[in-house]
Amino acid sequence: MTHSSPAMPSGPSTPAPEPAAREQSRFVRDLRRTIAVIIVVAFSVAAIGGIIVMLGDIESESTFQVIAMTSVTGACSVAAFCGATLIGRRVQWFGSATILLAFITLLVSILFIWGDPYMWDDPIPGSTGLTIGDILYQVLASIVLVTAVASVSSLILLLVARTRVVRIGLPITLCLLALGTCLVLVTIWMDGAWEHDWLTRLNGIVWILAALGVVVVPLTSLLLKAGSTRSPATPPASTLSPSSLDRLEAAARAEGLTADELIDRLLTAEPRTPSAGECR
Repeated sequence: MTHSSPAMPSGPSTPAPEPAAREQSRFVRDLRRTIAVIIVVAFSVAAIGGIIVMLGDIESESTFQVIAMTSVTGACSVAAFCGATLIGRRVQWFGSATILLAFITLLVSILFIWGDPYMWDDPIPGSTGLTIGDILYQVLASIVLVTAVASVSSLILLLVARTRVVRIGLPITLCLLALGTCLVLVTIWMDGAWEHDWLTRLNGIVWILAALGVVVVPLTSLLLKAGSTRSPATPPASTLSPSSLDRLEAAARAEGLTADELIDRLLTAEPRTPSAGECR
């Protein structure tokens, strides 16, 4: 006796379009890879130049310039990489701003390494002996400070606020970093700001608390995560699909019982040995 297989429904099959999330993930991955390649190539070229000049006259001015260029390129590459880690995340705008700050810092540093900022020694009219070169140094100090703080903040923003420590400590740490940056900028651009004792004390306290947050919040989050993985996990509550619930209720109505009574009967029933026909 031959059994005919049930006819399968036929119809035009259209391929499912690729989800937009997958395309965005691929774009983010390619963008990160491109940024990483640029950083590696730039730093490698600067490092090779530094090695070459170290094999020559190490007391020449060009040697110090190339070494300084290598150091600055490495520091800015690290800052740009910190910003690139946020690409594709909810705060990717901050990562893009950090990459831009790293590029600006590199350009300003190149101006100081290979140029002569003190060529503008003429005092600015209306100022107390302040020159354009002094302003350029203030700009350099400010942009280096902001870039460094943005890089550290980018790494902190990688933390996912799943624990109470991160949810509370992360915004507090970021606010302390922003406040400390503003206080240092005040001391850079205001003459005699360091002479105020209260400002110096406040600056030190804020940066100590900020450094504490930068260290404690990630480590605490890591330790809590490690502890949760070692502890016996509570099995997730299993749920039945709506179709299974409907079938269970239909079977219970057929027996004149409720669904709970049917489950109790099935669970408390004696295990039955299958017959020979069922085994075949």
